[in-house]
Amino acid sequence: MLIKKGKIDYILLIFLFFPFAFIIGQAAVSLVFIYSLFLFIINFKKINFEIEKKDFFLLLFFFIIFLSSIWNYFSDHKLFSTILSSILFLKFLIPYYLIKSIKIDDTFYNQLVNILFLSLIAFLFVAIDTVYQYNHPDKLDLFGYGTNVHNINRLTGPFGNDEAIPGSYLIKVCFVILIFLNFYLIENFKNNQKKIILFLIPFLNVSYLIIIFVTGERIAFLMSLLSFFLLFFLLNKSKKSLFFSGAVAAIFIIIIFIQNPYIKSRYEILGKFIFSKNYISADVKKKTEINQTEKINKNSINFLNNQWGAHYLTAIEIFRDKFFIGSGVKGFRIDCSKDKYNNIKSLSFYKRCSTHPHNLYFELLAETGALGFISILIFFILIIKNNLKNISILKKNKFNFENQIIFSCYIAAFAVFISILWPIRSSGSFFSNFNGATIWINIYWLLLFEKYFKKNNMI
Repeated sequence: MLIKKGKIDYILLIFLFFPFAFIIGQAAVSLVFIYSLFLFIINFKKINFEIEKKDFFLLLFFFIIFLSSIWNYFSDHKLFSTILSSILFLKFLIPYYLIKSIKIDDTFYNQLVNILFLSLIAFLFVAIDTVYQYNHPDKLDLFGYGTNVHNINRLTGPFGNDEAIPGSYLIKVCFVILIFLNFYLIENFKNNQKKIILFLIPFLNVSYLIIIFVTGERIAFLMSLLSFFLLFFLLNKSKKSLFFSGAVAAIFIIIIFIQNPYIKSRYEILGKFIFSKNYISADVKKKTEINQTEKINKNSINFLNNQWGAHYLTAIEIFRDKFFIGSGVKGFRIDCSKDKYNNIKSLSFYKRCSTHPHNLYFELLAETGALGFISILIFFILIIKNNLKNISILKKNKFNFENQIIFSCYIAAFAVFISILWPIRSSGSFFSNFNGATIWINIYWLLLFEKYFKKNNMI
């Protein structure tokens, strides 16, 4: 029986609601946070408000962004929305402290299994819908959504015509679910079924990697590769299965790359950005004025001549102007349009403005300044340090099948968290409802698994 008997803790339901909420939309994600707030209020007396070292820097970060938003509101005539956005950052802290206070008992494993199996529905739904869209003659998904996202024909899956994010969803939200399924199948099926399972597991992993690859989401695909690599490196078990999965996936990916012109163009552009010293996009070549081109140092990194490079350079200039506390949460979208940033050294200077810089670190530098950047960076570093220590200790244990499954999920959440923090990648806004939540859900997973192993005196 896949679904275990027993109730699920109200707090643990957060992990079940999020995968479905991301599919439904922003409003549903907000409802999950409202649900968390409701639980926080009714359980207020039971909340563990003990401030660990990493919690101190997290709270310091919140104080700084709030101070920054207030300061910029009065000194730089910013919109009140910057203050509101800083206050709304609290929504990420509420589940954090709820999970710190959750009760780990003998039913935890069964509850976790139920949550992950039910979440598998959301995972499979996105995967199947994306595959259907990829194979449809008109690139329509099951609901009739097309791929015309900003005129670049990227797959959207069930996320609508303007959200090309199924790949990001699968790696940021569903990697824990995939790895859970891997090890649950290994640990729970009888020996006479082992051959079937040993075939099924690589099939699942290969399919997962291929689906992310064909979405054309280059960063999501690189994140998936990094996550599998970290999983292979940190796990003691199933290395042969993971290696075989990677080898088979590589063969299929090469075939798709050769045969699909659109996929080939997507990843060729990525290669040109990385390896070509003289690559300048056709868009830049077409639109850039000659006199502006002449201002560019010939030895400049050519990636900076792309629109993303223009965003990064603008973020750096904003950071220099507002060094200590930045431009305030979501202040980049206001400051980037100022005339004083017209002369940034990028051939795409005319595209310097956006809602955010499309990189986690540049966004934090521009909007929270040196103080905010350092405080949240220390928070991230302490998470990595603590969990690496925990994983190192746990690897020495001989687990029963329950603990092996939980440990595997722990590694998966850690791998995704590391890939999210990988500095050389484009990203959504750290402060947005959707993207912010996809980052924090992995932090919540890490906190939950750490709490479980501490409760069982294993770390």
